Amino acid sequence: MLITPEQIRAARALLRLDQATLANHAGISVVTLRRLEDQQGLSRVAPATVDTVRRELEKAGVEFIERGVRRRAPAPEAMQDIRDDIDRIVAHSAAMMAASPPLTDDELFDENGL
Repeated sequence: MLITPEQIRAARALLRLDQATLANHAGISVVTLRRLEDQQGLSRVAPATVDTVRRELEKAGVEFIERGVRRRAPAPEAMQDIRDDIDRIVAHSAAMMAASPPLTDDELFDENGL
């Protein structure tokens, strides 16, 4: 499936990537990326460049669909890794809080109540 300039712009927006960042990751100039995102861009840029930009966007987490783009769902293993990381962070935070006495009002507020 050939991607469109609109899909490239939408994918960048979805990933919150600016043109300079995507161009850098794809190994192309910002001018080339701007040309590619232009309405007539596909005819003005080498097909290999379009493929490179597409692969970079897919690697960053988007999926190109028939008439658009969407964020690719993480693999189930990745979701379990995320859950494990969260559990470790929660356990560490709870241990740190248990080892520290709670702050008093005097420690929390100055003489103006701020």
